[in-house]
Amino acid sequence: MRYRYEHLDWRELANRLAKEQQLSDLFRQLMEAFDGDVERAMRELERQAERLRQQTGFDAKDFEKTLREQQLISGARGERKLTRKGERDLREDAFRKVFGAMAPGALGKHGTRRQGRDGEWTGATRPWQPGDGAEDLAYRESLLSAMREGRRQLADDDLQVRERESRTGCAWTLMLDISHSMTLYGEDRITPAKRVALALAEHLGRNHPRDDLDILLFGDDVRPVTVQQLPYISNGPFHTNTCEALRRSRETLVRRRQPNRRAVMITDGKPTALFTGGRTADGSRELTINSSYGLDPQIVAATLREAARYPRLGIKLTVFMVAEDEYLNRFVERLVAVSQGEAYRATLEDLGNQVLGRLFA
Repeated sequence: MRYRYEHLDWRELANRLAKEQQLSDLFRQLMEAFDGDVERAMRELERQAERLRQQTGFDAKDFEKTLREQQLISGARGERKLTRKGERDLREDAFRKVFGAMAPGALGKHGTRRQGRDGEWTGATRPWQPGDGAEDLAYRESLLSAMREGRRQLADDDLQVRERESRTGCAWTLMLDISHSMTLYGEDRITPAKRVALALAEHLGRNHPRDDLDILLFGDDVRPVTVQQLPYISNGPFHTNTCEALRRSRETLVRRRQPNRRAVMITDGKPTALFTGGRTADGSRELTINSSYGLDPQIVAATLREAARYPRLGIKLTVFMVAEDEYLNRFVERLVAVSQGEAYRATLEDLGNQVLGRLFA
């Protein structure tokens, strides 16, 4: 056997790794800025080719080649898009950014101290029952039980099992406001909100795989999106139909049939829209819009009636406000009162930390 020794240039290796990290960060920033549209991002890079070369030492072709080698994008020119790995990379990056800033141990478990099969052992034992797994058998206690009865062989009545701490499942809805004000006056509120959704999805997938997460975008109407669609969402020229968001969230949580139910809302404005009347022949509904500066009594009353159903159904509502607004504050105070929920003000710079820190404290 022959060995070949080569000199390892640590400086060159460090520079290469730093450059790769720089490219990875640039890729994620582009996906946030262009809502996951790889084609638009690559065209912008080609337009800024000289600037890209000066900042990273790479041109657009090198950058695209690296992304393809890492299997983050696929498709021919004109049809370039994120791969599943690319979508997962964005979720993992959001997870690191949000949870990496939180103190160790800040994330709790939603559990109950009752016998179960998927938690940690509690130290207590109980008699064996049909359906108990062999991995939970307490052999020492079982043998001692037989010996106390003077038997040399185990009987069913001798078998003891170790109890586990039960971790109950939870159904979640995350309601994201996509009204026009989420990017109003040059302030980007939709990107931090989207990052929270990505991080929450990644956290639940890693740590609470039995939980259900439904993501609802609400503007004039409500639109559900999957975790895979999260990188591509953006806000639009919509009003804020908070009542419909609460209604769809309630129906979704009840349908999931989990023992715990959590509804989380991220919004920057008071309710300004409401569906009134039934559906027409084509399935559309009349939308009442508040065009005045203050709160519309009809819209507010309908929204509060919907929120008042939450306590009776065991749904815990948490609202995060990402704007300073007198009417928003006034409305949310009443919303929290009737829903027996909670509300917090979250800055855009620390939105993820505040939201997920509160939810899993």
